[in-house]
Amino acid sequence: MKAVVLCGGLGTRLGSLTRHTPKPLIDVVGRPFLAYVLDKLCIPEIDGFVLATGFQADQVSDVIKTIWQDRLVCYSVEEQPLGTGGAVRLAMENFRLDQALVINGDTLFDCDIRLLLNGFDASTWATRIALRHVEDTSRYGRVKLDEDARVIGFLEKGQAGAGFINAGIYVQRRAPLLSYGTLPFSFETDYLAKLDPAWPIQGLVDDGYFIDVGIPEDLARARQDLKTQ
Repeated sequence: MKAVVLCGGLGTRLGSLTRHTPKPLIDVVGRPFLAYVLDKLCIPEIDGFVLATGFQADQVSDVIKTIWQDRLVCYSVEEQPLGTGGAVRLAMENFRLDQALVINGDTLFDCDIRLLLNGFDASTWATRIALRHVEDTSRYGRVKLDEDARVIGFLEKGQAGAGFINAGIYVQRRAPLLSYGTLPFSFETDYLAKLDPAWPIQGLVDDGYFIDVGIPEDLARARQDLKTQ
């Protein structure tokens, strides 16, 4: 299976650090953050990468090149901003992927990727989403599950208290994304949060290490954590 890695975000919350540099390329202990994400995905079940790029796309390809740990790296480049959903749809269409692992290039989650992939039933679910339990969901928004692990709600950011958050890793079928056509759309708010009953979403909870480098405080924490590891 191919892994589609979203690398096109502007990273505006990081200020000058991402003014001229894609967020996944920010230096973390002498390596681009994206390197840690790709390393985590180098398991037998993943046979190649499609990096979905937009802003400063050439920088990403110059750093990552076309081979990563013996796996082919291809690029799906947005000619204009398509949003996260449009970027996933374009990448899957460009490389004729009926199903793929989709992951945010600015998030590192040490979950069991093999379990996420191998337990996915494409005849029942449109999407499988990796979830992480945290003590305060206010920054991320909260995901609600029923007793069958079906996602039944996405609560907006600002909801304090413990709960499950979207950890930014998915097993995704292409079919549900085709109805959006070529228009820009958000994978999170226009597709996931829509909760279309025709395209059910399953959640899988893991308690592995999680970091999202979208704000300066968490970027600093990632640099400390990964230096220690």
